[in-house]
Amino acid sequence: MSSPGDPGWKWFPNDKPSWRLDVVTLLAVIGESAIAEHAQAITASLLCMLPRLLPAPQALLKPSRPTRLPETHAKMAGVYSGTILDSVGFFANIITPLDALPPYSFLVLDIQHAPSVPPPLTSANQHQHQHHQHHQQGKRGLAGFISRALPWGRRRGVTDDSMGGVSRAGATEKASQHRITPSTLNEPPHGVDIESQSRTPTVHFSPDVEIEGHPGPIRRRTTEKVQDLLSTGTMAVTGGRPIVPPKLLSPLHILSAFSFLLSVAILIAAVIWKDGVAIIAITLISSASTVVGYASSWRPILMQRRHTNDVPSGDVMIRTREGAFVLVRCSEDVARELYSGTEECEYYVGEKAYRVCMALGTILLMVSVVLLGNCTWNSQIFIGGSYIVLNGLYWGLGMLPKSYFWDLSRYTWRDATEKDGQKADAITNQLDEREGHPSFTRTLWYAIRETKAIGWVERSGAAPGTPQWQKWLNEALENAKLGNRNWEAVKRKNEIMTQASKEGGDPATQRAPATEVQTKGAAPGNARSTF
Repeated sequence: MSSPGDPGWKWFPNDKPSWRLDVVTLLAVIGESAIAEHAQAITASLLCMLPRLLPAPQALLKPSRPTRLPETHAKMAGVYSGTILDSVGFFANIITPLDALPPYSFLVLDIQHAPSVPPPLTSANQHQHQHHQHHQQGKRGLAGFISRALPWGRRRGVTDDSMGGVSRAGATEKASQHRITPSTLNEPPHGVDIESQSRTPTVHFSPDVEIEGHPGPIRRRTTEKVQDLLSTGTMAVTGGRPIVPPKLLSPLHILSAFSFLLSVAILIAAVIWKDGVAIIAITLISSASTVVGYASSWRPILMQRRHTNDVPSGDVMIRTREGAFVLVRCSEDVARELYSGTEECEYYVGEKAYRVCMALGTILLMVSVVLLGNCTWNSQIFIGGSYIVLNGLYWGLGMLPKSYFWDLSRYTWRDATEKDGQKADAITNQLDEREGHPSFTRTLWYAIRETKAIGWVERSGAAPGTPQWQKWLNEALENAKLGNRNWEAVKRKNEIMTQASKEGGDPATQRAPATEVQTKGAAPGNARSTF
């Protein structure tokens, strides 16, 4: 066995001073893509302001902030409202991951508000709501948080919809504090129908009301207070809880707390090792994370209805580029929040203050990176290992579904696809090459069969507007209304198109779909066009 005195050991440094760990400065800025992927989820919680080691903090040093949440390109049409959009919202895509749908698949989804969500405000209680909002806005800061945290400060309040009353304990602002977990696509529906609730007087209790014999709400109240603090704290511009806040036990929350404790451990070790440069470097780079997080902190704002006018049902049909169709059956309130409305970012810091914080964060980052290269050998080992671990953890979070990070308990949903439409993307009859094999026409027929309407087909460009396709659509609508679910849609379409070819028609005009879904590289300015 060779020893350090052997010539072979001269190939490698044989003592600590011979090792150069200046690469630790590079480790501090590696992993930008992983942080950029989670940037909005990180800054949606007040934990983003924890002073901690954050891999590649420059990923948050941007000259401008996004005003909207990212969208998924798909053709979306209001079945009865006539609304046409070219993209699906961020939270709606979490409920139904469109990219995971197989080509030519078909899905019917029932979505409704959780039972604890009250109906929209009416004109009768709008004034009371505004007065209550103003009263709550006056209770910000430390005193406001203490008053809201005390048990007797939030245990009052009952809302009676029949009298148009508003909860005195802030039930309107806390209306989205939910008590149930969203059902999976294969679970039965939870709760009751919101539309049926709106027709009968209903008494809604504040989430903090204690019911004798039911200790559960007490535990939920504590977690909801913590979640409210992490979602808005005392910095919210308009007050109130976000409709979809970050989950309390989000993996990002856990990782933020872990990295904070890791930073504290490095500081303690640097003090023990009497490494003043490491103490300053860790303090500055952790402060940079706090400054950048504070400047980028935000909350999602979803569009909500503020009236009770009669409106059509909010059902929407979504068509992906791969030819999959998703029918979402919901009320107009749900459709406005998740589908037809906008999902905007409300930032707690103004534009000028944001630029000042970005400049300060950039300076702190540059100085701390220079200091990291001059720490002692032990400190560099500790810091470098910490960044390697944190980068690996953030990369690992990228493999988790986004539902792990956002609290969607405001909604409940279930898969309501009929049995004869569940295998639209599969071969149902090997001998029948038309009706037994997946195709765009067959899935389109399934969608028409469920909606019993064809207006959305024409407006969304799912089928051309030629006389031949109009004839097929009319026959499909007639069979759908008659309940003829076994109508041979593909066979009939082929017969109509064959006759058109014999008459000398242009085959290019019969192409379906008439309007393709945009690709991900399409111009973002067209993401919300309506026609």
